[in-house]
Amino acid sequence: ETELEASRDELEQGREAARAAVAELDDALETAQDSLRTTRAAMEAAAEEATAERAALQTNLTHALSRASSAEEAAAAGNALEEASRAAAAAAAASEELARA
Repeated sequence: ETELEASRDELEQGREAARAAVAELDDALETAQDSLRTTRAAMEAAAEEATAERAALQTNLTHALSRASSAEEAAAAGNALEEASRAAAAAAAASEELARA
């Protein structure tokens, strides 16, 4: 009977340890999910900001193109517009990719 009681005590201790481990895992999961939500929100905000910056750059460069007085200035402004657009698109894509991570 003593062995049986000792076995029951060990079993109960094992159950308590398992419950504690599950509780710790639940807490860790909740913390990780909170962190992921925070990171995703930050990445989405960064992507929106990059998109807004891209639009502003395009608008500014389009105005510069319309004011350009020579073909050379227009070509340089067009190249700058393309470069700015590619850079902003790359930044937005990177932000979106990080948000999905």
